Amino acid sequence: MAQKSDFSAQEWEMLRDTPLVVAIAVAVAGGSGLFGSLKESIAPAKTIVEALQGNNTLLREICNQEEMKTAQGSLREQFKETEFSALREKLRSTALSKVGSALDLLKQKAGDEDHKAYQDFVTKIATRVAEAAKEGGFFGFGGERISENEQALLKDLSTALG
Repeated sequence: MAQKSDFSAQEWEMLRDTPLVVAIAVAVAGGSGLFGSLKESIAPAKTIVEALQGNNTLLREICNQEEMKTAQGSLREQFKETEFSALREKLRSTALSKVGSALDLLKQKAGDEDHKAYQDFVTKIATRVAEAAKEGGFFGFGGERISENEQALLKDLSTALG
């Protein structure tokens, strides 16, 4: 199994940051309001904890608490847009680009097991965020589980993830 030391600092940053970029991109794709946004912001936690407790060394290292803090800081620096629609589009395009690059890197430097584990991990994060809150409802009533924008992003991520 691959581990952090198998990658350059730049490669590791991409592998580490990609799952969080995907989570944020999916969260801002929908319009779930304050309570929905809170649900979506904690949705990746279960997937991260599962990875920390799992057998895959690469995912355990990516999900390490210090790595997650570093990823959050890195993303704050990268996404300082003030206009929401510009931020939403930048997150979307970055998530799709990083997913493809991360998987290409893992094909080159890691085994099939790590490639598949990472692919499943990112897919699970995206899905859990999209399903965390209803979109377009009022205080949890009405609305739809996954918004049209989230569905479109999930479809594009699915293509990028293979």
